[in-house]
Amino acid sequence: MKLVASIRSLSSRGLAVCCAAAYVLVSAVLGATLLVRPDVPSVTEPGLTPPTYISDDGSGSTTTTARPPHGFQRVSGPEGIQTVIPVGWRIARAGAPGAMRAADPEDAGRALGYGGAPSESEDITGLRLTAESEFAERATDYERIALNRAVYGGHRAVEWEYEYDDGSGRQHVHALYWHVDGVEYFVYASGSADTWSRMKPVYDAMVASSRP
Repeated sequence: MKLVASIRSLSSRGLAVCCAAAYVLVSAVLGATLLVRPDVPSVTEPGLTPPTYISDDGSGSTTTTARPPHGFQRVSGPEGIQTVIPVGWRIARAGAPGAMRAADPEDAGRALGYGGAPSESEDITGLRLTAESEFAERATDYERIALNRAVYGGHRAVEWEYEYDDGSGRQHVHALYWHVDGVEYFVYASGSADTWSRMKPVYDAMVASSRP
């Protein structure tokens, strides 16, 4: 009986030690989680890594680019950004510094954006939160779908997806921003929320084919 009591006593103490250890671990995890801003989940998107660009001599130089997907053409923009857009889309300068816009000639509601501009701040998440706050104030029926931290080509990035009413109907926008050597780059796709399934492959192609 004494042996059984001793075993029970040791089991109780062991259970208490395990519970205490688990509590400390959970507390530490929760504490670390609370250090992350709750309105911007920390997310790493493994699918956002761009392809490797190999020069003609096989040296790995980024002076040449991979062949664009079928039906797309490669374009260049401010601060050396390169990406792809559908063949035949019309390109023009956008209103913001360092920004370009490409529009579907058959559907004015479908548009793409890309560009880059120097940024004194490396807090790319904070910049997007500020931009979102300002846009939400002036937009009609703004609704965030996602605003997540990400990693793109080894660089800090933010992926922002949202909808709003532009007066002609519900619009869906998906954008990627990333920071490289003091420059903030971006690509985005915008189109009708009802037909977003047609634009998503275009956005995915831009993300897969952009540099730096």
